Amino acid sequence: MAANPPHILIVDDEPDIRDILQDILQDEGYIVSLAEDAEQARIQFREVKPNLVLLDIWMPGEDGISVLKSWVEKDLLKTTPVIMISGHGTVENAVEAVRLGAYDFLEKPLSTGKLLLSVERGLENASLRSENQELKSRLSNNDLMIANSDASRELMRQVQLLGPTDSWVFITGEAGTGKHLVAKHVHENSPRQKHAFVELNLAAMPSENVPQALFGSEKGSKITMGRFEAAKGGTLFINEVLDLTADTQNQLFSALQDRQFLRLGGSQYVELDVRVIVTTSGNPQKAVSSGLFREDLYYHLNVIPIEVPPLRQRKQDLPELIAMFLQDMATRTSTPSPKVTQEALQWLNDYHWPGNVRQLQNIVQRLMILNRESEIDLEHVKRAVGDDANIEKEQSSSSVPDYFGHDMRSAKESFEKSYLSHHLQTVDGNVSALAKKIGLERTHLYRKLKSLGLNTKGTAT
Repeated sequence: MAANPPHILIVDDEPDIRDILQDILQDEGYIVSLAEDAEQARIQFREVKPNLVLLDIWMPGEDGISVLKSWVEKDLLKTTPVIMISGHGTVENAVEAVRLGAYDFLEKPLSTGKLLLSVERGLENASLRSENQELKSRLSNNDLMIANSDASRELMRQVQLLGPTDSWVFITGEAGTGKHLVAKHVHENSPRQKHAFVELNLAAMPSENVPQALFGSEKGSKITMGRFEAAKGGTLFINEVLDLTADTQNQLFSALQDRQFLRLGGSQYVELDVRVIVTTSGNPQKAVSSGLFREDLYYHLNVIPIEVPPLRQRKQDLPELIAMFLQDMATRTSTPSPKVTQEALQWLNDYHWPGNVRQLQNIVQRLMILNRESEIDLEHVKRAVGDDANIEKEQSSSSVPDYFGHDMRSAKESFEKSYLSHHLQTVDGNVSALAKKIGLERTHLYRKLKSLGLNTKGTAT
């Protein structure tokens, strides 16, 4: 079912202005209610619960500033932006309105383009504020970042230390470790916590769409707001930043350096007022040294680095994480949370968790879906992990040489044979060249080749 269109309340004592604004906004698909004075504004606000208010400052009787103050004092504007409008606007009026809590200030005569852009931005900002309130409510329980291990306690210490600063943060760590959650906690501990936490996931977006998603665009009178504008005053979170193309890296560096940017197709610079938090599951230093990522951009973003430890380094967190995921799934499915046997817990503790916390959460969900019993035992766990364990086994076996399973003497002989065979082929069987290449005296090398049963072509004799 489609969501209802946003409801906008227009408060203005001039009938012509109310009618014009109503026509413009209704043509854009908004639902519109009207009020001609402060009393009607309060009644309409209470009855229709608008998503946004256009409020005139100068009205007979009580003015718009007084109405705004009363709504702010009653804490009614948490997710309802108010755009002040005035035919006698001054800088003082605008500053006072914004200081009190107005989202924006527009002067009459109103430009249709500016009006619609301000409304669009205000509604998007309100949506982000609403999501942010939900996030704050969830995070206030302190149950989403478990810190029973030394590694996770150190991580939490870093978050608490850097949160109150406004520095940009570069978060690294394996896939599935919880980098996104760490970024949210940094935001919630920061001076920008009352503003939006806006996300851009590069791993889920075609590279050609990224510039518009970041900077927005202008085409004629139509303006599309990008993530930088949506995050104004708050935090912009860029996931998998190493996926940026070279051109977008250049644009991003310029925007961060100058603290301003142009929308695509635009000519007016837009101020950049965000805290930037980026993540990667790759190796940023390697990306820089190989020329895939701009070195100056890396150092620009990497003001404060945080590395999120893999789950295998924070095994003390496992029992509480499992209990939390079980309870979360039970709440969502309206079923009792099952108990986990000690044998099953021990198996989960011994498992390597290549997919980290995300894999654990998926397996717990799998356990709840496939198992309707009141207790989860070892067999349930093994079945739920299933192919994941086989993947880990195959990865382990493919990355570890066979001779790792031999005794030390046999392993050493196997390694030497493989090593010399490889390098003999690179020098076309020239023993003198090989001796020089590997730093071994030639006579000793001949004896070694003979003892290993290798000829000068690197094959067995």
